[in-house]
Amino acid sequence: MQAIRLVLLAAMAVAFLIVPSCSIGGDREVLKTFEALKNLIISVSEEIKPSVVHIEVVQKRDAQKFEVLGSGLIVDEQGHILTNDHVVDKAQSIKVTLESKLEYPAVVVGVDKQTDLALIKIECPERLKVARLGDSDKVQVGEWVIAVGNPYGFDRTVSFGIVSGKGRVLQLPTQTPFLSNFIQTDAAIDPGSSGGPLVNLRGEVIGINSIGYGRGQGFTVPINIAIEVKEKLLATGNIDRGWLGIFMQPLSREFAEYFGDKSLQGILVSDLMPDSPAERAGLLPGDIITSFNGQVVSAEKREDLNQFQLLVSSTTVGSEVTLDIIREEKEARVNVGVGLQPKIKPEELELEDLGFTVQEITDQIFRRYMLEDREGVFVSYVEVGGVARTGQLMEADVVKFVEGREVTDLGSFKEALDANQNKRLILLKVKRGKAYSWVLLNREEKL
Repeated sequence: MQAIRLVLLAAMAVAFLIVPSCSIGGDREVLKTFEALKNLIISVSEEIKPSVVHIEVVQKRDAQKFEVLGSGLIVDEQGHILTNDHVVDKAQSIKVTLESKLEYPAVVVGVDKQTDLALIKIECPERLKVARLGDSDKVQVGEWVIAVGNPYGFDRTVSFGIVSGKGRVLQLPTQTPFLSNFIQTDAAIDPGSSGGPLVNLRGEVIGINSIGYGRGQGFTVPINIAIEVKEKLLATGNIDRGWLGIFMQPLSREFAEYFGDKSLQGILVSDLMPDSPAERAGLLPGDIITSFNGQVVSAEKREDLNQFQLLVSSTTVGSEVTLDIIREEKEARVNVGVGLQPKIKPEELELEDLGFTVQEITDQIFRRYMLEDREGVFVSYVEVGGVARTGQLMEADVVKFVEGREVTDLGSFKEALDANQNKRLILLKVKRGKAYSWVLLNREEKL
C-alpha cells in the first residue's frame, strides 16, 4: 500500500504541474495521467509474466524432507532458468511450471552460494519466452519497479514499488561468506517470490529477487551479477573467484587514533590463512591496507568490508595485485599473486543405513571448529535413533580411521567403508576435540 500511495502522489504531482487549475479539463488530464501509468504497468506485467516460472522443490536436509516453493526466470530458449540457490539447495526433485500450466522436471546446472544464485534447466518442446535483460549498473534509487513471482504459491503475482537503495550488505545467518551487493526495493518479495525478476518500467529485468525482510524490505541480486554467474556456470559449472587469504576487520576511528592518526582510513588485517597468497607475499597481521591496485579502500563498519571482498573476488586468478599498506606507521607496498578461492560448499556423503553424514574438511570448517589438521572427514549430522547415534558417534567428530584404514579425505573414507560393507560391526577411530575416541557401529542396532 505504501508503494501505491507513493505512485498516486507522484502521478498527481505530475498532473498538477501539467494542469495549472482544477478545472473539468484539468481533471480529465489527471485521469489521462493515471490511465497512462496503469496501461504501462499492465503492459510491462503482461510482457514479463510468460518468462516467469513456478518452482516446486523437494529438499532433503539430514533425515527430513521439505517442500519449498520458489520462482525462476527463463533466460534462453534452451530452457535455462535463473533462480536462487536457497530455493534448490539439497534438492531431491525440482518441478517447473510454465505459464501454459505444463510442468517439467528440472536439473541443476550449477549454483553459487555466495550470490544466492542457481541455474537450472528444463527440456521443453514449447517455445519459451525469454526475458529482456537490462543493465543493473544504470539503476537509480527512486525509480519505479515491478516484482513478479509466486508468493505463497499464487502464480505470477505482480507487485509495484520503487528502488529503495543500492549496494546493500546483508548479514545473513549463514556460514557462507556472502558477497552482498543487493538492490533494495519496497516491491513485495514474500516466500515463494525468491528467484523471480525485478523489472523496470521499460520491461527490462534488473535483478533476481532473493529475500524479503518483512513488508517494504526486499533484496534483489543485480542482473549484471546474475548474467556473469550464469555465463560461468554454463561454461564450467563452477565459479572461480580471486582470493588473497586475508582475515580483516574495520579500521574504526578508535583504532585509527591508536595507530597514531585519527584521519587514517583503510582495512585492518587481523589474520592470514596459512600458506595463502597474502602470507607468502609477506603481509602481516596488524597491517593496514589503504589501496588495492591503486584504488583507495576503507572500512569503518563491518558491512563496509564487502567492497574490498568484491574487488578481490572479481580479480582474475593468477594475476598480480598491488596493495599499499601502513605497517608500524610507515608506508609500504606489497605485490600479491591472486589465488583461487577455496571451495565454499563442502562435498558430503550421506550414509542412510548408518544414520550419519560426513563432509570434506574445507578451510571454513577447519577454522570454524578449530581443528588441528585437515586429515579425515567431518561428521556434520547424526540421526536420532540411528546406528551412529547408538554407537556414540557425535556431530563435529572427525573420522580418522575405519577398521584400521587411515582416512585422509572423503574418497578414502568411502573406500574404507566399501571394503567393510558386509561387516556387521565397524570400528571407527575419531578425533573429538583434542583426544581420540573409539566408536563401534553395529548395523543391526538402533534405538
